[in-house]
Amino acid sequence: MALLDKLPGMLMTVSEIPGAMRDLWKYDPSEGEGATRFRAIQANLVLHLGLETTEAEAGDIFNRALEFAQRHPCRLICLCPSLDDGEQLIRGKLFSQCYLTGGARHPVCCEALMLGYSPDDSEFLEHQVSIWLESDLPTYHWFHRVPAQRIIESYLLFLKMVRRVTFDSSLESHAYEEIVWPCPRGARDLADARLLHVRQSVGQFLSSYPMEVLSGGLQSVGLRHGPRLFGEALNLAAWVRKAFGEASACEVGVKVAGGEDGLNMHWEYDDGKSLLVELNDDLSIGRICAEFGSGSVDYPLHLKKASSQLALAEALFC
Repeated sequence: MALLDKLPGMLMTVSEIPGAMRDLWKYDPSEGEGATRFRAIQANLVLHLGLETTEAEAGDIFNRALEFAQRHPCRLICLCPSLDDGEQLIRGKLFSQCYLTGGARHPVCCEALMLGYSPDDSEFLEHQVSIWLESDLPTYHWFHRVPAQRIIESYLLFLKMVRRVTFDSSLESHAYEEIVWPCPRGARDLADARLLHVRQSVGQFLSSYPMEVLSGGLQSVGLRHGPRLFGEALNLAAWVRKAFGEASACEVGVKVAGGEDGLNMHWEYDDGKSLLVELNDDLSIGRICAEFGSGSVDYPLHLKKASSQLALAEALFC
């Protein structure tokens, strides 16, 4: 079954959707306060699913996008490729729902326009999506399991009208490194956004030591990560290299390797100093063990887990 059929909403032809949208939010004074009062669109978010997306993943990602839309009101446009649509290559679907996020007197109304299409007809996407976008508002694009080569061949022209792209390197691996993003604010990795609270806590701890103490005698930095944290490990390694490069103008080699669950970072020195950062799979519980010449430190970490909507907001807006 095509991904489009697994997502909520009402199936209709693509040509019917604009009229259905007008009817959906039409305000009738005789009926008192309607949903139009609670519909405030601030941006467009294009959720672009790839063929390798499973049905369970599609439902989870779609729900995460809706949670984001409740906090940051936007028009959600979901692109669902399929190889099984037969002669009906392009199909539409409309979803709308009001949530009591702000209380019974201030519901939040969300809308999602979905497009089922064959990858062979991707040249029509730019035209169709541009018609559905809420005009004069910024547009953001979220890729999920779309091959890098496919993006390069088919979607770069469309991305010129997008403010920023986001993706998850823990799913896409190294695939997107070769892409030169044409959008004004480039691309941001969701794995990097999920590290925000980790960088803040570790950076705050390390800031209590002079840079010459941290860099003097440093031999190697090693990172080991669980299966779900590949992207986080790569981004943490990049952060360490950048921090040393900016503060001490020295290059630090960081080795990243797979391991057991969680995320571990170990700094090795030739003068007895050491640093070990350990985190669980959720990046919420761990510890920092350090010895920088003034006595050993064992510092517990209890971090607030970044929600999916906060991580997405960090990736798109910051």
